[in-house]
Formats: sequence, C-alpha cells, structure tokens
Amino acid sequence: MSRRKSIIPSLFTMGNMLMGFAAILFSAMYVPPFGDMAYLVIAGYLIYIGAIFDACDGAIARALDVESEIGMQLDSLADAVSYGIAPGVLAYQAFLYQFPVVFGFSTGMAVAAIFPVCALYRLARFNCEEGGSGFTGLPSPPAGILVSIVPALNSVDTLYFGEIGYEVNFYAFAVFYVIIALLMVSKVDYSKFFSDVWKKGKAPATVTAVVFLSLLFVFKAWAIFAVASIYVSFGILKYIYKYFKKG
Repeated sequence: MSRRKSIIPSLFTMGNMLMGFAAILFSAMYVPPFGDMAYLVIAGYLIYIGAIFDACDGAIARALDVESEIGMQLDSLADAVSYGIAPGVLAYQAFLYQFPVVFGFSTGMAVAAIFPVCALYRLARFNCEEGGSGFTGLPSPPAGILVSIVPALNSVDTLYFGEIGYEVNFYAFAVFYVIIALLMVSKVDYSKFFSDVWKKGKAPATVTAVVFLSLLFVFKAWAIFAVASIYVSFGILKYIYKYFKKG
C-alpha cells in the first residue's frame, strides 16, 4: 500500500519535469528576432505551473508519509530541468542571442550557460546539506520563475489597469539574469515561505492563496514577477542587515 501511495507525489514531480520539458520545446519554437513571442510567454507560464507541481509533491509525500530518497532525487532532477535548463534556453531565445558572435562562437550562449550551471550546483549543494529552517542561497524555483516570466511582461492586459508593457534591454536582462544565477550559489539565507505558511495552519495558508490568486487574476504575469522579486529582495535585505549588525 505504501508503495502505491508513493506514486502520487512522484506523479506531481513528473508533472514538474514535463512542464520544464514543454517550456524548452516552446522556447525552441520561437525564431528570433521576428518569431511569435507567444511561444516564450507560454514557456514562462509553463515553468510557473511546474513550480505549483513542485510545491505539491513534497507536501503530499509528507502528508501520506511516503518520503523517500528516490523521491528526493527525482525532485532534484525535475528541478534541474524546470528551473535550470528551461530558463537558460528561454533566456537565450528571448534576449541573449543578441550578444555578439566572436570567432564563430555566440557569447550569448556562454552567458546563458551560467544559470543552469548555478542551478545544478545549488540543487546538488542542497542535497548535501542537513535540513534546517531555511535555504542557503536562492532556491531554484523562484529563480527560474523570475527570469522566465520576463518575456511575458512585454505586454500584459490587466483586468482594471489596461495594458501594462515593458521594453526589456537585453544587456540589462543579462545583468539581472547573472545576478539571479549567482544568488542561487550565494550564502544569502532564504526562508521556506510556503512551508512556514502551511505550518501556521489552514487559515493563513488559505488567506495567502486567496491573496496571491487575486493578484494573479488582476495583474497576471506582473503578479508572478512582483511576488518572486519581493521574495528575492527580502533575502538580500536581510543578509545586508545581518552583515552590518555583525560589523
């Protein structure tokens, strides 16, 4: 019976991986610079949906009491696809292809490779660490979501505020992309936000879900970007505060 129940969280883990795989395929369907940006927008949303699967698999495994070593390894491999490789492919297709070609080699490819390398190292380091109250380094899901949702910000038709668009400079995006990648392998501490909220009971979890879904309904991609940005920024500010407090 326990083995059968263990299939349930594994299905969510595979759902996460499949979303990442589909995001890679949709990113590859975009032909820069005149292709249909909708492919990249869909890819960004698929990575976000993968994060929902990722958030559920661990919670379901704990609820069913079927946590296992193989489940943890599968989760890391799925995360490597969805929040490492897929965001790297998407970023290259959307922005980094514009970097110059030197001696027949695209420097944009070298920049794009930084993110998956950092994500895989981050995941390997996490597997070697003992469990604690938080994360060392930015977790790969919010990192992957943050860089992958950027193409969707180009033109967002919000519910009450009309169309909100933003022209992204590819050099500015490259700096942003590398900073987020390096945060994954940094010593900056981040909280286990969803786990912390869930532990406080059903009421806080429900309120958090309702607030975020309302923001998502109204602001769409901008809500995802804003929430992920706040999470990333909070970790940096907390790190700076602790650094100066020690000094």
